[in-house]
Amino acid sequence: MTDAGEQDQVDGAGTVSGRSGAAAEELASELLALKKASGLSFAQLSQKTHYAKSSWERWVNGKQFPPRDAVESLARLCETPPARLLDVWDRADGERALATGRESELPESGTGAGTAEAGAAADAVPQPAVAGVDAAPESGAEAAPARRGRRGLWISAVVGLALVAGAAAAYAYAGVGTGGEEPAARPTVKIAGPATGCEGTGCEGKDPKKMNCGADAVTVRTGSIPKDLVMELRYSKACQAAWGRITFAEVGATVVVNNSDGAAAADVVHYDRDVYTPLIAAPESGSTWVCASLPKGKQSCTGYFVPSQER
Repeated sequence: MTDAGEQDQVDGAGTVSGRSGAAAEELASELLALKKASGLSFAQLSQKTHYAKSSWERWVNGKQFPPRDAVESLARLCETPPARLLDVWDRADGERALATGRESELPESGTGAGTAEAGAAADAVPQPAVAGVDAAPESGAEAAPARRGRRGLWISAVVGLALVAGAAAAYAYAGVGTGGEEPAARPTVKIAGPATGCEGTGCEGKDPKKMNCGADAVTVRTGSIPKDLVMELRYSKACQAAWGRITFAEVGATVVVNNSDGAAAADVVHYDRDVYTPLIAAPESGSTWVCASLPKGKQSCTGYFVPSQER
């Protein structure tokens, strides 16, 4: 089901910046196929995944390259293993990186006097003689002095550059212009993280909002029970702790956050459509994950998150 006026199409005019590679076009086609299979409109996708309706329209129709998390969210929402879709995303992102590199290497065009000056400067640079390439062979006494003259110019240029570099190094080392004194060391500035009320196992069972763990928190894993709820694993580096959250859920739905040390925390939707759990420790080398279940028994979990493997 789609909203009135929505169009699901991928064509030449809908490619990203008009320069999409094969993988980017394949990615857009896969996203379009998943959306059609889900039967969800762009507005419903926005509600289920927290990404804007207009963003989904651009991503699905190939008008803009989507974030990796959005691709994974759509795959999980449609109960499709995300690995293959993320592989296509990685290849498309690689194509975009290569394309950007080629464009950045193109010389900037000049017009008028600037172009003339550049051409004159290029003509003025002495070119080394290459055997078999000269337009017309030089003869006898005229050829040898010409070659020696060009070689001498190149040697002079190299020697000049070496002298300039040496003078600059000597200036920096000796502190010329500062009385021979070494430059004062610059103070090291350390940026402190947010002030939090707990850390690690000391956070377990506490409210992430009251402990200010939300100040630097990020959603590190997502999942869903399609058409029923969206789940998130939230992580705070400052608190070294995590918690689970579900949204768009019915009353009675449950969310549980777990870690590999055996700790767990849970909460139930009593009213509205969302709820979050208390904190548990997120061990640096341990795993953390979130599971959610419906009153009628259907259950789903996010993938595992290991902080030390994310760097």
